Amino acid sequence: MKAGGHLPSVDFEDLYRATYPRVLAYARSLASREDADDAVAAAYEIAWRRQRDIPRGVELGWLIGVTRRVLANTRRSGRRAGALHALLDLQPKVASLDPAERIDSGALRDALMTLSPLDREAVVLTAWFDLSSADAARALDITPAAFRMRSARARRRLRAALTPAATKEQPQWETL
Repeated sequence: MKAGGHLPSVDFEDLYRATYPRVLAYARSLASREDADDAVAAAYEIAWRRQRDIPRGVELGWLIGVTRRVLANTRRSGRRAGALHALLDLQPKVASLDPAERIDSGALRDALMTLSPLDREAVVLTAWFDLSSADAARALDITPAAFRMRSARARRRLRAALTPAATKEQPQWETL
């Protein structure tokens, strides 16, 4: 048994080293630096306790899914406590950037912003974070088939947003 984990088949230290940068990048794309750091720490704490539940082959997707749920729980807790924080003016407002807002290409950024948040997330998980369909599906807690369908529709909508529509003044075919 390796010293890094409590199961012979899991070397938690190797898992952490292999996945941490991408899990952290995902979290920071959705939340402030502090909230992201806290969420990633909580995700790895959960992973440590639940090593037996980590599915083999999609460990990264599982960890991103845990991080996503930790961030969602944090947002829900914040909303519940929001009235008190607003009353006491203790809650600093830190806007988290949508990953699409970090893209330098204006046309691509604008096209991504036309997508729904679910479509944008499907594109970002595979294109920006380079997750496989299985990992992305695990992160979103949906089946791989459902993710592939969502991703295909999102890519089609993105292509349509990037392709200028043909007008009557500029037909796509030549007339004789």
